[in-house]
Amino acid sequence: MASDNNRNRRVKTADTVFGIVESIQALDGAGVTELSEELGLAKSTIHDHLSTMVEKEYLVKNDQTYQLGLKFLNHGIHARDSLDLLPTVQPNLKQMANETGEIAWFLVEEYGRGVYLSKAKGDRAVQPYGKIGNRVDLHSIAAGKAILAHLPEDEVRTIIEKHGLESQTSETITDTDQLFEELESIRQSGVAFNDGESLAGHRAVASPICPNDRLIGAIVVSGPKNRIQGDMFTEKIPEIVSGTANAIELELTAR
Repeated sequence: MASDNNRNRRVKTADTVFGIVESIQALDGAGVTELSEELGLAKSTIHDHLSTMVEKEYLVKNDQTYQLGLKFLNHGIHARDSLDLLPTVQPNLKQMANETGEIAWFLVEEYGRGVYLSKAKGDRAVQPYGKIGNRVDLHSIAAGKAILAHLPEDEVRTIIEKHGLESQTSETITDTDQLFEELESIRQSGVAFNDGESLAGHRAVASPICPNDRLIGAIVVSGPKNRIQGDMFTEKIPEIVSGTANAIELELTAR
């Protein structure tokens, strides 16, 4: 029984530590009182954990405010680089951004959400949302739908059950049947579209990366609706994105 109690305490401690880290990031820095109120924990408990993380150099204390330390950056870069994809993907992203003049992203799926791993900016690029490392819902963005279209149906349903189909704009797909209809269309064409579904006035075109039929992520070009319209939206950018995806797949297959 004592062993189970110790194990439960260790799990609770881990939950508290990660809760503190996530809260400090969400609040862009926080003090003991703010974290105590945010997490519903005693100030003494919060202070003990903060002191330990400062000692381990995971947090930096400025006056009475705690910020995430750059030690997290080392872990994040290691996690990204361990996928061993960027040496192949990044040059192709840059070419795609240069051809379109817009911003290009590489996105992967983890725990049912999208994670931005890399980007390249064309000479007209704007970045209304998204940062490297950001986690986003898959159903409302082009790259996310490209990924969902190439996951097993039961896995997609599990993701929907866990994360829902939250509305971002009036154009967001929030109906499961409608989403599956679009995913079927994406599988047939190899291209996914976002027409104001995540941000009004914003459009994007994406294709999955599936070397040897193994899904690893998706690439996407996005930009303002006033520039990405007509044939640019329906033909030119889809051809560039799908062609780049094919080039990446061939390079990864040949490695």
